[in-house]
Amino acid sequence: MDCREVVARVYLSPFIFFASMIHKVLVSIDFSKGSAAALRYAEAFSASVGIREIQVIHIFTPQTVAAGEAMSAVPVGELMDAREEALAEFLRTHPPHPDVRRRSELMLGFPADKITEESKRYDLVILGATGDSDVLESVFGSIASEVAQKSHCPVLLVPYGAHFDEYRHILYASSSLSLSRKAVLKLMDFNDLFRARIHFVHVNKEDGDNRREREKLFAPLFNNPDPEFAFEIVEVNANSVRKGLVDYLQANAVQLAVMVTEHRGFWEGLFHSSATKQMVLHPEVPVLVFHLN
Repeated sequence: MDCREVVARVYLSPFIFFASMIHKVLVSIDFSKGSAAALRYAEAFSASVGIREIQVIHIFTPQTVAAGEAMSAVPVGELMDAREEALAEFLRTHPPHPDVRRRSELMLGFPADKITEESKRYDLVILGATGDSDVLESVFGSIASEVAQKSHCPVLLVPYGAHFDEYRHILYASSSLSLSRKAVLKLMDFNDLFRARIHFVHVNKEDGDNRREREKLFAPLFNNPDPEFAFEIVEVNANSVRKGLVDYLQANAVQLAVMVTEHRGFWEGLFHSSATKQMVLHPEVPVLVFHLN
């Protein structure tokens, strides 16, 4: 991997640093090891930023089952009771963080649709990057990818095996969309919680004129001598966006990768290869998806 690095200091106007954008956190679980890891991560994250309560949901979709040649359906009430017991047992098996309270609820519906609807009432949705089968590629399966595209708030995808550690280095995948003023200011607001060093990483497939346009975009954001904010702009030469970002994550101690989307075309445009779907950029680095609309 060939990269060109520019290290600088960011000085931001005080108005950018308003109150934390995250107050209400929603965690969806499916009783898998992946969702257990996401729950632990969500509680450690919440405790770190001063959130004392999170909402945990399990979404249940009753299905008709085959009985010989005839089709029969178990009464929904019985199924709901069984799921309530399973939810309680799952939460007992995974004790809460001492500084974070849990509220839990069993919901009826289709998971992706229900999580998306619930996201209207929350500031952050946290999902396990692995599903029932604990296969990494399921992070970009129907539920996770649909929620990440359609959610009304940011979505944090947590791969199995990840443990929360206060963010000291954050990778921000650079593109014309992610470098919009609105997107960058959203990132700054989130990072006010951690004051991590931001790695603006661009996989270099553009010409010099476009590079100069990116540099001009940064200029008005960092021109006020007030709070200090460390960052670096890195240009990576690679055959694909996937390879450039993965190589950078593997070579640097980054605790979080941040992506920006406009709710459609995100996964198809940036994560179009099956290889990416199997590794979630890097198996130990959570991915935070911001939305601009």
